[in-house]
Amino acid sequence: MAYLLMIDDNPQSQRYLERIIRLRSRHELAFAASSQEGIESMVERRPDLIFLDLFIPGMDGFELFRTLREHPATREIPIVIHTPVPFDQVTQLKLRRIQADGVLEFPIEASELLHVIKAALDRRGRDVRRWVPPPA
Repeated sequence: MAYLLMIDDNPQSQRYLERIIRLRSRHELAFAASSQEGIESMVERRPDLIFLDLFIPGMDGFELFRTLREHPATREIPIVIHTPVPFDQVTQLKLRRIQADGVLEFPIEASELLHVIKAALDRRGRDVRRWVPPPA
């Protein structure tokens, strides 16, 4: 069982992932509605995986991603980017540069979500875990 942290201010996205994770896995899921809440949550308990919405209050998702990758305590935590809206071309280009451990675009099938979680947790701590989105 892993401890997952979802940093997202959208209650619908939270409920969507929560429903799948709670019904189809034994993972524990916590929520943070802003970058600041996410950082505070990580101080209290280090997550095994982070779901990160790019468009959150406070520091934007790209900036938070960069901060987490630069800090020794969080650099090895897998980060899966998610969004309920399609990515524009600029965002897709930025995503290729940061190389997240996964990207989820809603709606997502339960089996796909569970596969992304398993793959990210299995790759945790390895240098080869970088995910590159397909070209736009």
